[in-house]
Amino acid sequence: MLNERVMQIADKAVAGEAPSRGDVMHLLKFDAYSVEAAYVCARARELGMRACKGRGYVYGQIGVDSTPCSKNCRFCAFAAVNTHRSSFDADEMEVPIGRIVHFAKLYDDAGVPLVSLMATAQLDFERYLEMVCAVRASVSDEMTIMANTGDITRDQAQALKEAGATAAYHALRLGEGELTDIKPVERWRTVRVLREAGIPLMTGVEPIWAGIDRLELSERICDIPEFHPFGMGACNLTKVKGANLGGRRPALTGFVRYVAAITRLVCGEAVPIGGIGGVRWVDAGCDPRKREYGSSDDHLRRQIERAKRDLQLDGFTIGEAV
Repeated sequence: MLNERVMQIADKAVAGEAPSRGDVMHLLKFDAYSVEAAYVCARARELGMRACKGRGYVYGQIGVDSTPCSKNCRFCAFAAVNTHRSSFDADEMEVPIGRIVHFAKLYDDAGVPLVSLMATAQLDFERYLEMVCAVRASVSDEMTIMANTGDITRDQAQALKEAGATAAYHALRLGEGELTDIKPVERWRTVRVLREAGIPLMTGVEPIWAGIDRLELSERICDIPEFHPFGMGACNLTKVKGANLGGRRPALTGFVRYVAAITRLVCGEAVPIGGIGGVRWVDAGCDPRKREYGSSDDHLRRQIERAKRDLQLDGFTIGEAV
């Protein structure tokens, strides 16, 4: 029999009453393939479809460098602890600006409304600004350019905005300070300065691993509204070859979907995008997860069209603006 409290939590969320942290802890007691989880996912989809007005989005992401990074996020192939490169030529670790612009224009021409420029925290910030400026000058005014880089200062946030960044991705990751060499306070400080600069945020609950502590997971889920994001989601742990993750392994896909659904219930309609599968990403450039995807023009165009079809098959209309 379906747990009555689960039904009440989900139904109240759809009616506008966000679950408490205790409610989230209760939802996380259930197996991701249980009838309770199925009910939560169904109600979260109903809520999420209202929030996004039935629109799904294909976004582009360009990894702009593979610089060995001292922040040592263990789940990243570019963490200094995950690479044997003790010295390097910076030019060899960056995607040429002309190539970055080429990818961005391809996305723009294909009707992709947002492109994320993903950099390591080690990349020189002034160099990153050059990349943002070059992309902004080459794509339509309507395209959202999302900065995805390391922690920054107030002045750097303002510089990003002036360079043409119109959104940013930032998250307090699960295991922050243990799986990474980053203090959580630094992540929150960056969120604050981005908001003060008037740069809209996207964030997520990530990376999720099998057997993760429910208390920590519930805290990260309940933190999401504090980011005041326009988009959010949940992301699985990717085990990069050679990385020491302390025995952690990726969670089941169904559990990640369940976490995303719970996050949607917590956010309600205040966050218009994400949390129910309404976003597909098409990647180019450097990949911190080493998935070995292609970056040829034909491949990217095929991936964009496939992503649009998948969204439509999942019941979404294709959104043309963020």
